[in-house]
Amino acid sequence: MKKQLPDFISNTIQTFRKLLIMQKSVLTFILLVHIFWVSAQCNFKSIGHRGGSSYYYPENTLVSLEHGFTEGIYAAEVDVRFTGDSIMVLMHDSYIDRTTNGAGDVDKLTLSYLKSLDAGSWKGLEFAGAKVPTFKEALELADKYGKKLYLNMKVFAPELIAKTIKEAGVDEDIILLDPDDLDKVKKYHEILPKTPLVYFGELPDDINDAEFYGFLKRNGVIAIEIPADYIYNTESGRYEELRDIAHSYQLELWAYTVNDPACFAFLKDFGIDGLETDRPSEASQVFCNNSYGGYFPEKQITGQWDFNFGLQGTIGSQLVLMGDTTGNSQVVKFGTTDSFGLPPIVNTSVNVALIPAFDPQHALRFFSNIAPEGLPGGLDCDNTYTLIFDLLKPKGENLYTSILQTSNNNSDDADFFLLGESNSFGVLENYNGSFEDSTWVRLALVFDLYKERLDEYLDGEHVGTIVLKDSKNGRFCLNNNWGVQSSNFFSDNDNETNPVFVSSIQLRNYAMNTSEIKELGKADLAKIDIVIISDPSEGCPEFENNITDSINGNVVSLFAFAGDTVNYRWEIDKGWGWENVYGVNFSNTASPKLMINYSDDLAGSKFRCIASNDCQAVSNEYNLKDINTGTKLIWGSEGFFTVYPNPSNGKVIIDFANSEKQITVRVYTMLGAEILQNSNITNKFEMNLPPGTYLIHIQSNSISKTRKLIIIE
Repeated sequence: MKKQLPDFISNTIQTFRKLLIMQKSVLTFILLVHIFWVSAQCNFKSIGHRGGSSYYYPENTLVSLEHGFTEGIYAAEVDVRFTGDSIMVLMHDSYIDRTTNGAGDVDKLTLSYLKSLDAGSWKGLEFAGAKVPTFKEALELADKYGKKLYLNMKVFAPELIAKTIKEAGVDEDIILLDPDDLDKVKKYHEILPKTPLVYFGELPDDINDAEFYGFLKRNGVIAIEIPADYIYNTESGRYEELRDIAHSYQLELWAYTVNDPACFAFLKDFGIDGLETDRPSEASQVFCNNSYGGYFPEKQITGQWDFNFGLQGTIGSQLVLMGDTTGNSQVVKFGTTDSFGLPPIVNTSVNVALIPAFDPQHALRFFSNIAPEGLPGGLDCDNTYTLIFDLLKPKGENLYTSILQTSNNNSDDADFFLLGESNSFGVLENYNGSFEDSTWVRLALVFDLYKERLDEYLDGEHVGTIVLKDSKNGRFCLNNNWGVQSSNFFSDNDNETNPVFVSSIQLRNYAMNTSEIKELGKADLAKIDIVIISDPSEGCPEFENNITDSINGNVVSLFAFAGDTVNYRWEIDKGWGWENVYGVNFSNTASPKLMINYSDDLAGSKFRCIASNDCQAVSNEYNLKDINTGTKLIWGSEGFFTVYPNPSNGKVIIDFANSEKQITVRVYTMLGAEILQNSNITNKFEMNLPPGTYLIHIQSNSISKTRKLIIIE
């Protein structure tokens, strides 16, 4: 007599049979197409801009490089300059003011001075203590990970590059070089014949010039790199032709610098071979996995200055006083509201700064630190941002008081003023609101140049809108890329300004709305609040389940999913607080999946995943115990047990997390035959099965669960 199957097994089997019969050919076709598509797309090369992974990590530092390497980048683009004592270091700008707590030009400073500085805190306090790395240190780290450095040489020094490679004991092809003319191509190839080159210079007028491509190929060039906006803004087909001809010579076509998922998708459709980006993991998700590339731009506070007796940033880079400071009239002075004889803020004396009436040779320089949005081109501008000022203007001699100057060299009229004794505020003959001299106020300026508007707020209340015609990438945007990265506070090109006291300034990378500004309220003794208010209409991320895991040998894979259009970040707590995951033990750290190369020092660590768009969600905590002793505890979303590894090579463990309940395990084939039963289990059960697909049924007095198990050869 045939044994009657339990209903849950019978129903499950019938469902599987229907799917297999009705969809076998369709599923096979989809699977083959998917495998082909993914493998084809993964010829794509992601190049981490400014040192591996600079969206969340301080650019051109070892921590950014290491994180980029764990994300699986093809190469890290790094910027190389000489110190005053002729050592090659990683630094983008000619000066160190933006990315360290020091000041001055790189080529006039010694390595020992640079090594004494903090090159991480400007990006986040968790990176405090990160150092300016030498080129040799970066080489050694790249060699450790088996990755490449793509050198953006700010100086032409092929002999010194060759010498440093030899000193580091690494191969010549660990680097790529970016010659920007044909003479440099030839010279680089003569001195470093095994080093791949990426041509970065002018293209020939005749895009079909065979000698041009032949010369590149003969001299070690593997790719041609162009700005991404060339492709986007040209309708002539010139760059499609460039791509096709380059490919016919076995040369790749690369582009720079893109961070927006929509632009990733555009360049993928175009057929770009490699891309510089601050978000390499997200780019690879689009190019290789047909994913959405996360959320961008993420709402961030990229600068805050609270004037606690200095110009250091509470968030972001320090402010820099430009011009000769030997004269007392052009320096910033620090004190308290009491020491300056000013009204208190909320009945409390607070730290403030006195900004003088700057002449045209002086300014207070600030850096936006906003990641490039969209495709590069034009002025490389930030077109949406919010600036908030807690300030007091005493009675002044001039009609105007300058607040914002987007011209980094102070060569133009300022871009936002206070006007007259009424202190109306605005620009272009449009002035709104008013407040009395010698009173603390909170001004908020919300720029959305895509919509050609500036919204003005006083103490949380909207007081006016100024139309800024044709303003995209124009006068009012903030420079954020290449050599021109700064703007100025409180300066004007023709002395239209007065002294002003300031308690706090904040910069955000997005246009805040009226309710967000209202929530911030008035000037506060605690300075400007750093809260980022979520917009419920945008839909905050939600994790679908608890973290799931699989174990294959010594590799533990964790997975947490909260949607395609969110950003993921993994954190670890080894007992002293949560910090970002990076290092040789981890990979895929900017995606829903985290792969851990298990080591004894990780036993007992906790992991969690952060998902963010306009707001943030935190997953459950996963406790990683010693996988070698089999005491790992995992609480899955479907109950109190975990089957691992799944798929397996034969040996399977069912872990009940030290349950005190009496549990029965039954194993069925997909045809419904029961092949194993074991009762009265309370802790862990091990078994060996031949290759095949099985259904594992777990039952206690209160729980009945079924899971599928795959055993592979």
